[in-house]
Amino acid sequence: MDPTQEQYERAVGDAFIEWYNAQYRTEFKYYGRGADPPDLVYRSGNRKLLLEITGAYYDTDYATMLWQNARSVPGAPDIWISKNPDQKVVGSINAALAKKCDKHYPVDCVLVVNLEQATTPAEEIEALIAQIKVPAHHTFAEIYLGGIFPISSHGGGYHFWRLA
Repeated sequence: MDPTQEQYERAVGDAFIEWYNAQYRTEFKYYGRGADPPDLVYRSGNRKLLLEITGAYYDTDYATMLWQNARSVPGAPDIWISKNPDQKVVGSINAALAKKCDKHYPVDCVLVVNLEQATTPAEEIEALIAQIKVPAHHTFAEIYLGGIFPISSHGGGYHFWRLA
């Protein structure tokens, strides 16, 4: 696997687990890479938490810019401009959910959809959650949406919402 992808998944997984542990008063810690799927395994005593990580982006140009810069691709774009990015991100989240929910995952696997480098404040994303469509048939134990958000009335940093 691409080392940049591995670093990304681990960073998202660790941030999610920090939030999850605080929310649910658990003590999960990184255990290792999963069998793919899942991407990551966290443990707390005898309990395992399996995580599948996927990204959502404002649009393909935004995703291209982020990944090319992360991989130090020469000539990678360093500016992104878009119209209606909030509506585009809802479409990207729904597409990521449809793609992942169409596959079979191990029992107790949790899906984390990461909104990559969000420019939209958390409370605006929260207002868009009603437009997010989780497919009725999936094998995930739980599904979360989250990411790092700019400073707003919710504060700044990582926020997550349980979608299913």
